[in-house]
Amino acid sequence: MAERYDTIVVGAGPAGSATACLLAKRGQRVLLVDRARFPRPKPCAEYVSPGAVGILERLGALSQGDLGRWLDGMRIIAPSQAACLLTYGSRRAALSVPRLRLDSVLLGCATRAGAELREGYGVRGLLRNDEQSCVRGVVGADGARIEAQLVVGADGLHSVVARDLRLRRPRHWPRRLGLTMHIEGVDWCERHGQMWVGRHGYAGVAPLDDDGLVSVGVVSAIPSGHLGDPKHAFWRVVRQFPQLEHRLARGRCASAPRGVGPLATRVRRCAGDGFALVGDAAGFFDPFTGEGIFRALRGAELLAAYGPRQYAAARMRAFRPKEQLTALVQVFVQRPRLMELAVKRLQRRPVLARRLADMLGDLEPASLDVAWRLLAP
Repeated sequence: MAERYDTIVVGAGPAGSATACLLAKRGQRVLLVDRARFPRPKPCAEYVSPGAVGILERLGALSQGDLGRWLDGMRIIAPSQAACLLTYGSRRAALSVPRLRLDSVLLGCATRAGAELREGYGVRGLLRNDEQSCVRGVVGADGARIEAQLVVGADGLHSVVARDLRLRRPRHWPRRLGLTMHIEGVDWCERHGQMWVGRHGYAGVAPLDDDGLVSVGVVSAIPSGHLGDPKHAFWRVVRQFPQLEHRLARGRCASAPRGVGPLATRVRRCAGDGFALVGDAAGFFDPFTGEGIFRALRGAELLAAYGPRQYAAARMRAFRPKEQLTALVQVFVQRPRLMELAVKRLQRRPVLARRLADMLGDLEPASLDVAWRLLAP
């Protein structure tokens, strides 16, 4: 006889754990499964925007002790070394948190809320009704059938749920891959992270603690041939930025580089009869603007609040303006002359810089007007 739950959440990262937590708090019987056993390493920028920090607070995650290092803003460095500091003001700071710590805290929130966690449990496919029109549960890697009224795919860029439903669509721009690594012993007294933009990719750096541990992520175009050694590929991007390379070279690699790509994905729809997608499983664009964790957590809130029938519309209202802004920001990132222009104008226009910081930090609704004003004389 098949097991039965109200909801099965596939993937126990931030999106899945937050979804399981919120649905369990609403009285649902929730099963949260992940093919990995925790703690497990995961490629991640490890940046939580100020808006996402607010959601962590609502979930009760901030009461679980120190998570990481608070950040007042991000410094953007153009190819010429011109730079501007985008600060979030006094309302709320961002948080740089090790992914292992974030996973642990959010898993704890989910299980305390009543969700059942099953680690090391892979999902092979989905159960459907006789007409194949409605999802009715999952088939485990062991062949077991587990039934549910709702299956939530929170299993990342290469989602089994999205794949089984044939929802993934190719995204031809931007075609990029990302690599992340921890480096220890780096002197980092600043209360902000850095984004270095070059002609062949970009690098982001943020401190994870007060003892010199930093998280470094690099993004570059997907090579036409073989990637080669990931460590060499990582430092090849960093070498575009001699000042950053010199600073990081004083430290020691604390982890092997971990990669993921292609980063840009999209789906035909994020919800339907008996299923919903949250987090990166519902589509991802590019990590430069740092909204990955926010979209994961906010998507969980939207699904819990609106239910699967209204979730897609609610998600569109919540995320579409920021998606348009981040697409325009990518135009600047991939065109050095435009990035130089943008950085120099942000230096001279502090009010505009603050508004852009708040939009990118998920503190206020996004608007294309801010980006277009960067082009105005």
